[in-house]
This record gives sequence, structure tokens and C-alpha cells, in this order.
Amino acid sequence: MVKLLFFECQKHFWKKSLLIVIICFSLLNITKIYAEYHENSLLSPKANPGWNGLYWEMYEKFGGLMTVNKIEELMSIYHPLQQQTAEKTASTETNNPNTYTGNIYNDHLFFQWNYVHPMEYAYMYKHYANDVVRTAEDNLAFFETVGNKYEYKKNEIIIDRFQGRKIDTFSYTEMFQSYIHYDFSAFLVLLICLYALMSVFITERETEMDLLLLTTKAGGEKTTFAKLLSATIFVCIISFWFGLMDFVAFASFFGSLEAFSSPVYTIENFVNSSINLTLGEYVFLSWMVKTIGILVLSILFLFVSLFFRNALFPFVIHLFLLFGLIYFQEAYMGSQRIILKVINPFSLVVNRELFSKTEFVNIFGFPILSYTAAICIALLWGIICFFCILTFRKKNTACRMGGK
Repeated sequence: MVKLLFFECQKHFWKKSLLIVIICFSLLNITKIYAEYHENSLLSPKANPGWNGLYWEMYEKFGGLMTVNKIEELMSIYHPLQQQTAEKTASTETNNPNTYTGNIYNDHLFFQWNYVHPMEYAYMYKHYANDVVRTAEDNLAFFETVGNKYEYKKNEIIIDRFQGRKIDTFSYTEMFQSYIHYDFSAFLVLLICLYALMSVFITERETEMDLLLLTTKAGGEKTTFAKLLSATIFVCIISFWFGLMDFVAFASFFGSLEAFSSPVYTIENFVNSSINLTLGEYVFLSWMVKTIGILVLSILFLFVSLFFRNALFPFVIHLFLLFGLIYFQEAYMGSQRIILKVINPFSLVVNRELFSKTEFVNIFGFPILSYTAAICIALLWGIICFFCILTFRKKNTACRMGGK
């Protein structure tokens, strides 16, 4: 079986053309990340020249554990700037030696965007989480009175997730903010998998080797298992490679991993997140869930390819299917129709929608968090496609043999 697995890996995935595609897509991905940094980072030389050095100079004062002294010192700088720029009558001179950036309006924006607003969010998050817990506790009393067990259990989970939440430290989160919202590499991985997996079953049908393999000891189910296992290994390796590349590239361009041990809700878009993990842990979790989603879609690609003898038609069909799933995902992103989000396996590929909110799916009267439901449903899709491949491949080959 090991030799057969190695043979299938070498036959379908150790190809010069595929290696060239992976290298080209890797370079394209790094270029895209570099462009993301220069277009979206407040500290990039292109967006705001001079802010980078000043930021890290100020970070020595205000970064780390938030204290009253740090906040008062920051406000002593910010309030005068706010007052001077309020009426928009201050000097617009760009090389004023009495300013931090050369311009008083630029100073105001620098401290407002980089320190005041994010530090205010971090400081106030504890109060927000306490309000959520108090509201859920009030809901518990109400739903217990009316006998609504589903809503009662849902609010119990909310209390458990939000109880005791707080952000004690101020850290540079811009790198993780951009990394979490970056999806381009996932699309590249899907295209690579689509290109590589088309030949797994179709090659043998083109040469009619599937008829011969069905009669051999190593053929039939053993060959199918080897193909599926080799495809799984390939998908996991490609997903890992691009996930690692994304993280290293973002960390290199942004130049910091300061928020690695900060809670995930330090990112403002995750204010209502249902997970209590650090940003470093979330990166790993997100990568694992993304890999599951890509793997399920890849098994679906393999299943559809069973019914064709030419790679062009299933490739086009899979492209339309992929774009359809993407459109379906976009259409219901932010929607309250949670079940329509979790049944789409592509929701695992772009999974921040699942993790950034606390949403539930009603499964036989039990409130299940949306990301748990999405993973379980995707795995169910994968298992169904897996057994369909085993059944239909053997049936199709046997029918063709009988026909001949």
C-alpha cells in the first residue's frame, strides 16, 4: 500500500508543470501581500512617510500593560492636538519643528488612529463584555420563566464565553488585522488543487487503464484509496505551504508579532467572537479549519471528475461550482440565515465570519455554535463524497467492462 501510495503521489503530483504553477502562484501571493502592506498599513512608507519610526518610538512609552499613568500621558499629548485642530485654523505647515510629524493635523491623526482609538477600545472592552453577560443573565431569568429551554441554553453559553473577558495590554495588531482578512492565498490554493486533482481519475479513463486495474489485486478499492490518500496529502501540504507563507510574509512586511499572545477579541471585528483564544492560537485554528474546507471541496472535485474522460469539462464545471459557492458565501455573509452559511463548505475557507460572531444553529433543540456546525456539516459532505467515489468509481468501471 505504501508503494502504491508513493506511486500515486509521484504520478499525479510530482510533475514539472505543477511545480511551476506552485512557484508562480507563491511569488504572486507574496507580491499581493506586499501590495496589501503598502496599501492598507498606516505605517507603510507609501501611506504615511515617517509614521513607522515615530510609532515604535511612542510604543516604547504606551505599549504593554495599560496603566492610568500611560493613559494620562497619552491624553496630555492628544487633547491639545484635538483642541488645536478642532476649528481647522491651525497652521498647515509641513515642516513645523514643534510637531511630531512636521504637521499638527498629521500629528492629530497619528495619535488618534494609532493609539487613542485602539487603546480606548481595549480599555472599554471589559465593560462591553460585562454588559453582554448581564444581558444574558437577565435573559436566563426570563426564558426560564417562559420555559424556553433552547434560548436558556444559548444564553448559558454566551455567559460562559464572555464571563471575565478583558484586554489588559495595548499591542500592535495591524499585522494580524490584515492577515485575518486576507483571502487571496486560499483562492490560489483552490486553483492549484483544481488543476492538480483533475488528472487523478481522468488519466486512467483516458487510457482505459481503469478496466485493467479493476482485475488486479492492487487495483479496485486499493488504488482508489491510494489516490484519495495521495490527494489528501497533497492538499494538506499545499494548504500548509501557503498558510506558512502568508504568516511569514505578513510578519516580515509588517515587522512585528507584538499581538501574538493577545486575545483574539483585541481585533475590533472580533468584538463578539465566540472563541477565547490568543491571536497566535487563532492563526493555527483558522489554518486548520481552512484546510478542512479546501480538502472537502477537493474531494467534491474528485467526485465530479469521475464522470468524465476529458479534463477540460470537469475543470470548467468545477470553476463554475467554485464561483457559485463563493457567491453563495458572499450573499449570506452577515445574514441572520445562519443555516445557509454553515451548509456551505466554502465558509470554512473564509472562516472569519464564523469565528468573529457568536451565532447558533438549532440542532434538535440544542444551540450549536455556528463554526462547530459548519465543521461538522463540511465533514459530513466530505464523508458522503468519499463513499460516493468508492461506490461510483467501481460501478462505472464495471459497467464499462460489461459494455465492452
